[in-house]
Amino acid sequence: MKVSLNWLKEYVDFDLTPEALAEELDMSGTGVESIRYFGRDVQNIVVGQIKQIDKHPNADKLTICQVDIGKRELLNIVCGAPNAKEGAVVPLGLVGARLPNGFEIKQAKIRGAVSEGMMCSEAELELGEDASGLMMLEEGAPIGEEISKFLGLEDVVLELEITPNRPDCLGMIGIAREVAAITGNPLRIPQIDLVENGEKAEDYAQVEIIDTDLCPRYTAKIIKDIRIMSSPRWMQQRLERAGVRPINNIVDITNYIMLETSQPLHAFDYDRLAENRIVVRRAKKGETMVSLDDVTRQLDSSMLVIADAKEPVALAGVMGGLYSEVSATTKSILLESAHFNPRSIMRTARRLGLQSEAAARFEKHIDPSGTLYAANRAAQFMAEIGGGHVLKGQVDVYPNPIKASSTDISTGKVNQFLGTRLSKARMVGILQSLQFEVSERKKEKGSRLKVADLRVTIPTFRPDLEREIDLIEEIVRLYGYNKVKSTLPESRGNRGGLTSRQKMERRTREFLISAGLREVIGYGFINPGDFDKMGLSPDCPLRQVVNLLNPLSSEQSVMRSTLIPGLLTMAKYNVNREQSNVQVFEMGRVFKISKKQLPYEIFTLGGVLTGSWHSHQWYEESEEVDFFDMKGVIGTLFDYLNIDDWHLISAEHPSFHPGRCAELLIENQTIGIMGEIHPEVQRAFDLPERIKCFEINLDKLYSYAQSMKKFEEIPRFPGVLLDIALVVDEETRVSELEKTIREKGGRLLKSIDLFDVYQGDQLEKGKKSIAFSLCFRADDRTLDLNEIKKIHGRIVDKLGTLGAELRS
Repeated sequence: MKVSLNWLKEYVDFDLTPEALAEELDMSGTGVESIRYFGRDVQNIVVGQIKQIDKHPNADKLTICQVDIGKRELLNIVCGAPNAKEGAVVPLGLVGARLPNGFEIKQAKIRGAVSEGMMCSEAELELGEDASGLMMLEEGAPIGEEISKFLGLEDVVLELEITPNRPDCLGMIGIAREVAAITGNPLRIPQIDLVENGEKAEDYAQVEIIDTDLCPRYTAKIIKDIRIMSSPRWMQQRLERAGVRPINNIVDITNYIMLETSQPLHAFDYDRLAENRIVVRRAKKGETMVSLDDVTRQLDSSMLVIADAKEPVALAGVMGGLYSEVSATTKSILLESAHFNPRSIMRTARRLGLQSEAAARFEKHIDPSGTLYAANRAAQFMAEIGGGHVLKGQVDVYPNPIKASSTDISTGKVNQFLGTRLSKARMVGILQSLQFEVSERKKEKGSRLKVADLRVTIPTFRPDLEREIDLIEEIVRLYGYNKVKSTLPESRGNRGGLTSRQKMERRTREFLISAGLREVIGYGFINPGDFDKMGLSPDCPLRQVVNLLNPLSSEQSVMRSTLIPGLLTMAKYNVNREQSNVQVFEMGRVFKISKKQLPYEIFTLGGVLTGSWHSHQWYEESEEVDFFDMKGVIGTLFDYLNIDDWHLISAEHPSFHPGRCAELLIENQTIGIMGEIHPEVQRAFDLPERIKCFEINLDKLYSYAQSMKKFEEIPRFPGVLLDIALVVDEETRVSELEKTIREKGGRLLKSIDLFDVYQGDQLEKGKKSIAFSLCFRADDRTLDLNEIKKIHGRIVDKLGTLGAELRS
């Protein structure tokens, strides 16, 4: 919001410099983004009056004007403006003056005639867009006075960052209230001085609110005999300083009052309203409306409209309709000042892609008690500036008035919470400076300091304040955060520390980083279209997602049920920027729907690997990461978390390449999936490189992890190494063979290592050779060879039941 300090001083006095005021506002919670000075560039430009005009002797389109600037001698000015006339009062740039665009005015000869200055247009002074002729000032302007002083050009504008919880600060009065509280000076809210004639507004218009949940209050004023014209220069100037383009006096008044009070207004052409009725209702199915920007809008039943007896004439709180707008032929006005449901306005504005100053205010919950004041204030201006006659009273439909809330607060708790020694009088003064009503509460005998001793009535223009802690924040921000001393929190002998779960998470993150992966953080929202890219069937459980009520965009409209689409999108982002070596992981929550249709969260680890671990070096060729690199990272992570009983089994998943996908199991419980992404999914995500991906349920994984690693004594007796080569069917899983060997190897079998897999001409078709290295060892003795042979025999016999034969 842009705040003119000249305008602000109409509501509150202050002696602070712009920089000092900006600092005070910053410290009290209202951020100041910039300070802009006006009028500094308009120097040595004065009010002049043309006394005499003569033809230029050497140019048909030029004249020589004698201009009075309040001195004895008239100035000789050569002029080519077509609207120059005797008696006109105009801005005159003296010799040495510099225009806002940097042009310096010098004495010069123009076609043989001396010119002692230059009369200026609006565009040359950057006071408007008209460059066709001289800027005409009103008669009676003080001749010779600096134009910047006469027009009030010297001003300072602060651009404020208003947080969503402070809609009251979207108006000059709200900012003035903050400045009054900061400085201790009184706040001057403009008093209404409205003259109304004998006719009643309620006899000229009817207002019906059908959907009161979306429109709690609607106030309408009737103004007749309006004259449409330009607004006074002072009003145009204030609107321009606030970033609003002047249009005509009626529209400008509604914008001016909105900037003053933060209450948006809308003016309808009264004679264009069918049956002179206003009906506030939801839009009907298939209904359309042409908005002020001349675009036909398709409406739906979630949108609130302002309609007459036949059709919609405005999108409530967002934008007016084209056919009921104020035009040059408008004679009577129905002035709307209403309060709308913030969520309704936000949804409508986003669905239609319409962002207006009104919608920006309504969606933040403006003051429902301010509609009548704003309507009367605007009607007063319309009578004074537009020459209108205001009908008596108003149509004010307010079936369920919103009342101010009350909250109790303990002054003892305030000081205890802040570590201050503020007196009760100081606290009351701060709250009252914000226009809160404060009264004493009687304390019971023996009550402690924490018992509330003040009752504060919170006005309706502060919907952000609900609890005692909110009032404590109001006190401290105006007392000054910088005045609160830094202290250490009280200690009661408790030692802080990480929980075992937090330690697990930290260890997981540290290991993956040390393994060469980089951590990324993705959005919790995804595009539902990503499920199609992943090749998921319509009944896939991953499609059971939590939908957002008010998504920022259709591409972020559901909560993620898997990390994979976000990781693939991130990989695409990097690959498109020539970062082909991508090895990253993410630890975050996914959101799923239970059988009872209730959402729940799962803490999940996901990762993608593509490209090479490192670029090509002179001493080493780069190698593409493969499935076994990913398996090695995950396996080492499990070892790092002291998880032993884990294994892989072949799996099928629509997002993964057939035959290159495996499930991760611990004690026969599936905890994740890993593999190479399916080529069709790869193309759908526009990924040029083969990509490997994994996703693990960390909630399950940590239930098997051990916080303490078990250590064993270094073996004192030698082990026996025994190799075994088997010929099996090519469909036989290595994991089944390993499981059988472990079962029959017993406690003496310490390790199994797969060291060879062979398929070729030396084997029968459909067969493969698998070779293991087995290590046997006893902790208390040296093993006997016969003992090893017996174990070997048991292993071979059991493997035979799986169709395995010893390879000769």
